[in-house]
Amino acid sequence: MIVSRIPFVNMKPVLLALCAGALLSMGGSGQTVSARPLGMPEAQGLPKSLADLIEHVSPAVVNIRVLTGGASAGRPTEDSTEGQGSGFIVTPDGKVVTNFHVIEGGDKITVDFANGEEFEARIIGTDHETDLAILQIQAKRKFDYVEFHHGDTVRIGDWALAIGNPFGIGQSSSIGIISAIGRERVDSGSYVDYMQTDATVNRGNSGGPLFNLEGQVIGVNSAIYSPTGASVGIAFVIPHYLAEEIAADLIKYGKVNRGFLGAGLRDAIKDQNGQVFRRGASIESIGVGSPADRAGLKVEDIILRVNNTAVRSSTEATRAIAKLRAGDYARFAIERNDVVLAKEVTVLIGERPSAKEQLFIATGNTNANPEKIASAPPPPSANSMYNTGLSLVDLSASFRDTIGMSRDQVGVYVEAVAPGSTAAKKGIKTGMVILQADGKPVASVRSFRNTVQKLKRANRRSLVLLVRTINGSETFTSISLN
Repeated sequence: MIVSRIPFVNMKPVLLALCAGALLSMGGSGQTVSARPLGMPEAQGLPKSLADLIEHVSPAVVNIRVLTGGASAGRPTEDSTEGQGSGFIVTPDGKVVTNFHVIEGGDKITVDFANGEEFEARIIGTDHETDLAILQIQAKRKFDYVEFHHGDTVRIGDWALAIGNPFGIGQSSSIGIISAIGRERVDSGSYVDYMQTDATVNRGNSGGPLFNLEGQVIGVNSAIYSPTGASVGIAFVIPHYLAEEIAADLIKYGKVNRGFLGAGLRDAIKDQNGQVFRRGASIESIGVGSPADRAGLKVEDIILRVNNTAVRSSTEATRAIAKLRAGDYARFAIERNDVVLAKEVTVLIGERPSAKEQLFIATGNTNANPEKIASAPPPPSANSMYNTGLSLVDLSASFRDTIGMSRDQVGVYVEAVAPGSTAAKKGIKTGMVILQADGKPVASVRSFRNTVQKLKRANRRSLVLLVRTINGSETFTSISLN
């Protein structure tokens, strides 16, 4: 499971010799290319000790204690709870970056230094979408601080030093590498492309910095993947460029002012010549009077580009729009009814509502709930949907939220199942969601129908399905097409 709220050996490069000095024949043309051994020309690795680096940056790393309830909330007869996290100072007047989930709901926040000093702090800005927050240390003095990385792009394999307060035991350091970049499947919304590191990160490291070997912050430790709750070498980190951008907005405005289109989006999954592929973000709902509505965008339009930024998915479109500000004009390249519009659509961007309910209303998703989607279905016959015995309806984004599906998942809702049909015999029930058919994502009832028709024309006798059950688990099953 992914825990999204995180409550050394000197290594020398291994040289890989691949066909050293050999020639690789290409096809039957006689054309050849030289092959070469891969590897670094000279040994590179960590210094003999990281003590100097840790000694240099650790004064700007703090432990964060958060009291909730009890005397801290003015209710001395009640018990209080204490949470622990980490953070780091980014300005000489004592502004601290941490995770939003570290301080969420806290009544009293204390910042502790490794040298024993402690100060009270107050919240000056939060952003739950990226799980970041800024604190202000309540002291009239100057503090040592660290800076975000501004150099070369961070790459897989770069060294990474994590400093934080794991399990509340006190400041600790660990070393690792950047294991991956561009991780999206972390429970923090659509705005973060996480980096992954194998540096040891545990509960209490939340909000702490990840440094490069120059002492620059390359990320904020925020989440771990773990079946046990402890580190298994997979930690997720908010990249430095996003953390710095959000921190600047929080310091200046106390919040992040994201642009708003007023449309519900999903990945555009198309079936062309029997092949399913993703291209752009499909509009599945539009709020009345929203920026999208006023600009003339339509449901089922596919967004291909926002200004000069090409988008390949709903997540990329959401991020491109969020970088805009209310009052900006943005140009949208649109595909409508399988034709790319010759003229881009100009949209006057609005301000994104902060409350989730207001957001659903503004994007046209107010009517999507289980009762309305599945109400009073007509009794299906055993040959419903070309002998599958299934009665299906399309899913909206807000209904996916209601049943706990990820926004990047697509599927069709099982509205009813004919008694005695092959689907019923295989255990498919009303309330389940068909995610894939024949190994391909099911973006709509229409695409499911097309898949069934195609397989029947090919005389296929069965169809393999990936089904999301009512309790949220996923399983493969097959149904007969006879």
